[in-house]
Amino acid sequence: MPIFSVIAFSSLVLSIVSLIFAIKGKHQLYWISAIGIYIFSFLAGFSIGQLTVGLTFIPLTLAIGYSLGWIKNKGHSIFSFCLGTLIGTLMVVYVGNMLFYPLFPFLN
Repeated sequence: MPIFSVIAFSSLVLSIVSLIFAIKGKHQLYWISAIGIYIFSFLAGFSIGQLTVGLTFIPLTLAIGYSLGWIKNKGHSIFSFCLGTLIGTLMVVYVGNMLFYPLFPFLN
């Protein structure tokens, strides 16, 4: 359905724009960027969505770091970026499609 394509690419644009503003200093927008990437990955299906769902963890670790006050300088943000990349890669490799349905294991 074309509406899902519109929603998917709108969330991708939203996540890229919010990521740019978050890098420039509005650190709360890392949360919006993470949610936008996740929505894009979910709606993009199980082709490119499997590759992009790991990118969700990069702004997520940055958002958590800034929210808890752990990131104080550029070195901390680079470490958080690398940690998010590592976590995202490991989650895609070992968890796979279950990243799209994070609540299903808790329902059983």
